[in-house]
Amino acid sequence: MSPPRRHRATPGAFPSPAIARDRPRLRPAPPTGRGPGEPAGAVATGSELWLAIHLPNYVLESLRLRAASESTAGHVPGAATVVVDVEDGGKVVCACDGEAAEAGIVRGMALNSALALLPGLSVLAREIPRERALLEVVATCAGDFTPRVALESPDGVLLEVRGSLELFGGVRGLVARVRERLQSAGVEPQIAIAPTPLASLWFARAGQEVALRRADQLAGRLAPLPLAVTRWPERSLQLLVTMGVRNLGDCQRLPRDGFARRFEPRLLAMLDRAAGRRPDPRAAFRAGERFATRRDLEPELADTQRLETAIGPLLEELCVFLRQRGRGVQVLELRFLHRMAPVTRLRLRFVEPVGEARRIAVMLHERLAHVVLPEPVRTVRLASGSLVELRAAPTELFVTDRRGSGAAVPQLVERLRARLGVEAVYGLYLVAEHRPESAWRVAEPAGDILLFPVPLPTRAGEARSGKKRMSPVLEKENVPVPRPLWLLAEPRPLAGSDQPRYEGALEFEEGPECIESGWWDGKDIARDYYIARNAAGVRLWVFRERRRRGDAGGRTCSWFLHGVFG
Repeated sequence: MSPPRRHRATPGAFPSPAIARDRPRLRPAPPTGRGPGEPAGAVATGSELWLAIHLPNYVLESLRLRAASESTAGHVPGAATVVVDVEDGGKVVCACDGEAAEAGIVRGMALNSALALLPGLSVLAREIPRERALLEVVATCAGDFTPRVALESPDGVLLEVRGSLELFGGVRGLVARVRERLQSAGVEPQIAIAPTPLASLWFARAGQEVALRRADQLAGRLAPLPLAVTRWPERSLQLLVTMGVRNLGDCQRLPRDGFARRFEPRLLAMLDRAAGRRPDPRAAFRAGERFATRRDLEPELADTQRLETAIGPLLEELCVFLRQRGRGVQVLELRFLHRMAPVTRLRLRFVEPVGEARRIAVMLHERLAHVVLPEPVRTVRLASGSLVELRAAPTELFVTDRRGSGAAVPQLVERLRARLGVEAVYGLYLVAEHRPESAWRVAEPAGDILLFPVPLPTRAGEARSGKKRMSPVLEKENVPVPRPLWLLAEPRPLAGSDQPRYEGALEFEEGPECIESGWWDGKDIARDYYIARNAAGVRLWVFRERRRRGDAGGRTCSWFLHGVFG
């Protein structure tokens, strides 16, 4: 078999590490030379047109989005800048600006070598969360031009724009508007348009800002692109180079069966998706919307009751915003600005997503009753947390008294927290564990968190490995083992060796229930539990320790009080 024919690489296919100063002009696609009767080989219908935004300098641009007042360690204003990845040791340059590139610094160079070329080099640490935030900022800006936006991490955004061309003056007008919008956000993009999302992304990565509108042109225009635009695994790229394959056209001429056997099947699927021979669905990007508004007060207010009245219209505006999107919020923050005193912050946190002004107002009233304003308030700012799905409240067909449906429990928890404090009210949930002190956890109150105790599992298979022996009667009848309502934080030693005493001699009613568990974490127990009653008629939950231990006074004890029944 003769080696595949090679194509000359397109000049400027690889973007420079420096910020591009001269962008290639958007040009229409030239004819492919295919005759009218020659099959195109693509099944794309042409109903979609994808605009790809590639951010070649996203690492640096994400760091430049910081506020001007925020100090950055290692940054020297006006100096050449490089970025290093601290997680990889911070010894290799992963990005550099134009001035550093002109001095000979390239990506992958050792930091010591870069400092030898430019001793006054400014070194910044890479921040992955800021890069993700930059990509979401670009996607949010893209939402001004089309509702169909998809992310291509870490440096790409895709827009389906066929329906937007007439609104923005055609291809050239749309591209100009998108570029202007992104430049105002502080990024310098590379843009390309093609009938498939993957093809447009590859063109943009190669620095070819083309505008292809016909699917039958894809195969010919993709052929000269270098393999690096695909970002296939390095091992696969090296193997293709040793075979003499230098670009996508060489890949397309290889036998499909042999290519699929030698390489990963997804590589061949990517070629087909880029050429339009296979569908390429994309997950839609949804921006994390938040609500924010403010109101200047004239005259300034120092009374919390009047302040609550002034906040009412802001809550109505928030609820309209939420209803339009069918969403809710769980966190709201109010900021009261004064003339001289620091800002007063008030944070409202709800047990479940809310979207009703009345419920928010009740919570606000409870919290404002405990707020002391240092000065009169001149401005009120209201901001929401991330919007969340608002679930409809469950209803029952024949419930006449809504108090019995449990729908008022979240409101009760919120009011108690507003009056007593967040730490004073919490939820409980059960843990599959035989040891009583480890069978529950404290959690944030929510719809799926238990607010009241329930009996523990009665079968040993429902919990982690451990022995649990019940009385024969309970085991035979499969009756849930009773548990006390109050459990002591620490078991209390009891007097008596054979017959325990607590305010008199104890009389056993039920037991023993043997619990042996916890060998895996070093906190194993071996106890025989009994339900006993003292002379005053109080039912107690006591146990006898199989491994004798001492109390605080150094005395050896075998009986302990662990709980009290209601």
